[in-house]
Amino acid sequence: MRIRHLIAAVPVALLVLTGCSDGGDSDPKDTKNDAGETTITAEAGADAQETAVSVMCAQVVAYLDATQQQAESTGQPFDRDAKGAEFLDMLKANGGTVVAAYNQQAVAAGEPTLDPATATWEDVPAEARELIEQSVQSGISGSC
Repeated sequence: MRIRHLIAAVPVALLVLTGCSDGGDSDPKDTKNDAGETTITAEAGADAQETAVSVMCAQVVAYLDATQQQAESTGQPFDRDAKGAEFLDMLKANGGTVVAAYNQQAVAAGEPTLDPATATWEDVPAEARELIEQSVQSGISGSC
């Protein structure tokens, strides 16, 4: 599996991750309390965020495992941490994927979008970037 194949698969998880960058309450769930009053919880948003982190983490694990198998089959050394860092660096350098995913969520939420022609990884909200980094780090350690 090549890094470009993984980057092509990452947007689905990024859509949910970047959409949950407000702390997970972008997708609240209506429930009724004992008095029959409607209350809203952030449970659904938190679940979506956890799912997205798990999906992206699993994609990183699959990429690293395939890369490791390929390296071992050719007798090449393999450094999981270095390959994981390389993947994250490539994702940051090619921020268009992250920006596009963020913009799709911003449009759906009626929020301002980033300019895809000029926006970079650094322009994506910090919380969304942290979730993506967390997903990749979990994938590197294999603890999805």
